[in-house]
Amino acid sequence: MADEKSPTSPLLREEHINSPRLTSHVSQTKFGWSWARLTIVSLAVVAGFGTVNRLNRGHTQYGQHRSKPESQGPFDYPNGWTEWSTITPSEKLAWQPCFGFYGDDILCTRLTVPMDYRRPLNQSADNPKVHLALVMRPGSSRTQDPSSYSDSPLLLNPGGPGGSGVLLATASGLKLRGVVGDRDIIGFDPRGVGATTPKADCFASPDDPYGLDGRNVAYMNRLGWVNSGHDVGIVNSSNVALGKLNARSKALGKLCKRVDEAAGDDSIFRYSNTPNVARDMLSIVQAWDEWRATSTAEPKAVVDGFETESEMKPSDSTKGKLVYWGFSYGTLLGATFASMFPDKVGRLILDGVVDADHYVNPVAVDNILDADAIWDNFFVYCAEAGPSCAFYLLGDKPEDIKKRFDEAIGWLEKEPVAVLSRNANVPVMVTASDIKTIIFTVLYSPINSFPLIASVLKFLVEGQLDKVVAAPILTVLCHNLTLPVWPDDAQSVIGCSDKRYKLNEDVDALQKRFEDMASYSSFADIWMSIGFNLPCNGWEIEAKDPPMRWDDHPVHKPAPINTSFPILFLSNSLDPVTPLRSALKMTRKFSKASIVEQSAMGHCTLSCISLCIVNHVREYLDKGNLPPEPDFDSDTGKWATCECDEKPWRSLQDTGGDLRGKVEINEILHGKTEEEVDAMLSYSALRTHMATSNAFLPHLDHQNPLREAMLGKSAFDIGDKPTCGTR
Repeated sequence: MADEKSPTSPLLREEHINSPRLTSHVSQTKFGWSWARLTIVSLAVVAGFGTVNRLNRGHTQYGQHRSKPESQGPFDYPNGWTEWSTITPSEKLAWQPCFGFYGDDILCTRLTVPMDYRRPLNQSADNPKVHLALVMRPGSSRTQDPSSYSDSPLLLNPGGPGGSGVLLATASGLKLRGVVGDRDIIGFDPRGVGATTPKADCFASPDDPYGLDGRNVAYMNRLGWVNSGHDVGIVNSSNVALGKLNARSKALGKLCKRVDEAAGDDSIFRYSNTPNVARDMLSIVQAWDEWRATSTAEPKAVVDGFETESEMKPSDSTKGKLVYWGFSYGTLLGATFASMFPDKVGRLILDGVVDADHYVNPVAVDNILDADAIWDNFFVYCAEAGPSCAFYLLGDKPEDIKKRFDEAIGWLEKEPVAVLSRNANVPVMVTASDIKTIIFTVLYSPINSFPLIASVLKFLVEGQLDKVVAAPILTVLCHNLTLPVWPDDAQSVIGCSDKRYKLNEDVDALQKRFEDMASYSSFADIWMSIGFNLPCNGWEIEAKDPPMRWDDHPVHKPAPINTSFPILFLSNSLDPVTPLRSALKMTRKFSKASIVEQSAMGHCTLSCISLCIVNHVREYLDKGNLPPEPDFDSDTGKWATCECDEKPWRSLQDTGGDLRGKVEINEILHGKTEEEVDAMLSYSALRTHMATSNAFLPHLDHQNPLREAMLGKSAFDIGDKPTCGTR
């Protein structure tokens, strides 16, 4: 059983509260391009908003090299790249080295599972299949013997729906180990997503007759469609914007329907709902046990990968059970798994918690109730930072900064700004919708992003947006690209399939829904268009499984679910899309579950470095210890809290090992042990990965010319540009 006492490690600074509370400058230096930043740009590709201009010289596929034509530009691909199509799928885990330029410890496999679990693979070889892409970052001291691995790996889901666990584990697995300890970590792409096949890709296309393969044709068509919607803006940018956005959503829905109908009963679009992903996670757990059982070595007592001198208690073993950390939508996936397979819960950390009852409604209305409070804090922190904040003027108070911002947005709404891009000889239009959409992404990681948006706003009011605006270089699309993960439409396919109550309304009814949403937040004009809201209006593809039973109707409210091990929920005090009250509500749904509130703002606890949170995570994973069960009184009560160790303009620079020699001069790291410094730097790197991912969220449904500003570098400076004439 879990020990319900609070952890006693000196890392922990814990207190109880009676109610929720919360009312160094990031460098603007442009980085030199390196293959280590491949994942950053690939995140842009996954969301479908950026042309990747330095990954596409010539006709090469990593892991399956083609001869390089004479016309290829002078670019050397790194050794150690892996093309997923070269990995043979199997119904058993068959790990092999892959993606060596990220590290020499990475293992990959493609696990074959049923597309329809009512048509299992052992009944007929013709039954449809899904090939799940999995990446493992093994713990230390692993050998060729499967028994040297953990009883249960830590499975990851970064959110979405549609987020790539493969990218998270590949790019940040080592840093994550600095947070969770020395354990085996697995990232997987859920069905329909990323490197898992078949993909939920509404733009799927055959090869063209001029040498472009189908993936590139689909990507080109997708970007053309995305770019065509830029001038529509966000929902309330004009009195006709909602109607146009609805029409575009329905057009994309028709495209998806056509691809679905072509595949018929074996269409991945009909089997991509969350319950099927939960079944896939159970398949991964079972396949892991089967793989470890192939060992011929004598069994040892192991607790999550660490050998012990005595036999562990059977009640504490995670063997045959899920050990999992899910972020954002990943919390909905984890909660669904726990409700379907309560006896298979080993350890579940659910971070940035989705309200499952509201998720299955036609529109997720109140997710954004904290968003305005976070943005209001921008003005407070900017004034506090003084000259370190680029948007600050001498003597400014928060209200002065806010007034200047409101005035700038006001005149931008009246007249968009024409900017001459420095990377291409083409004008670019910047609208108020562009600024507001970028600001919404800032709310996900304020500590990283407040300094960046301050610089953007400074350039806006000074008429210098050309410093941060980039135009897409379309000629790159004339060449075959090879990308880590190709874009897809999984967010809408999964989100719309999960709806218990379908959305099928005219524009007037949609306007009323928008007005209801706007009563919670001024960012409703962005949230309304998120992939599982407006794009689900009139969605015609029916999931084969019945809808999930999550809902708010009293007749369906079950007693708290008894899981084989209690769940740990994590939440920030202010979260732009998964408010604290959602975490409190979901905690009540599971027996003996506990929650830790981080006194911070941003999406998921990774948005801020907190040794207290790190300690809770390690205590839970390593020893099965949770903080005391919360004492609820509606949305108030008593539960564990953690302080954030940073704030905007007073944070760790994301420079990894460079800070290790500067511990004594860094006020955040000063006095910390080596273990604590490692944990904090690891957390900082994970936050950067999440912040970069959020900069390209699917709700950025147009080609935002300011997106590169949120990366702190130019993703479009490619030097010698390839052209359509040199194929």
